[in-house]
Amino acid sequence: MIGPLFPALVLSIVILLHFGCGGVSPSDPAGSTSEAGSPTAAVTTATFASKPERLAVAAYAVNGVDVELLDISRTGADTITVQWQYRTELTPSVRLDAGDDPYGLTRDAYLYDSAHEKKYMVVEDDSGRPVTSIHIDDGRLTVSPDAPLTAWAKFPAPPTDVEQVAIHLPGVELFESVALSQ
Repeated sequence: MIGPLFPALVLSIVILLHFGCGGVSPSDPAGSTSEAGSPTAAVTTATFASKPERLAVAAYAVNGVDVELLDISRTGADTITVQWQYRTELTPSVRLDAGDDPYGLTRDAYLYDSAHEKKYMVVEDDSGRPVTSIHIDDGRLTVSPDAPLTAWAKFPAPPTDVEQVAIHLPGVELFESVALSQ
């Protein structure tokens, strides 16, 4: 005779087996591909939430801090958005110096299209302010292993035939030959 809790036990085992298997192992760092909606995809998404996939990495001007290029994509017919992140593995946290300018980490960024020998500066709004993330340096503009700082900026889009650009971010060596996502 099957007890009243047997269906609940079977359902629990099925759920555990379905969602508890197929995760990403430490030796398989978030690079696994899988079908959407599968347990691996759910685990991989959680991994990216803590440390996004990066296109490139360069040392920042502040010792112990790296800048990770996260994304560059066309976000409209005439706009490119670049996203990057300041990270460190040092503890305690490391202070970034953006000066008194809330756009200090982003204002002087630019794209360079070598095919057309053209530099694309950060887009400005109607008031002349850069269309970028804002970071107010009130003495607490810091990064730590568990608290990176994300920045972004918008640029005029190069012609659609341009497939890669160089990216200059303040305080970092030039990121060369970065592919544009459509």
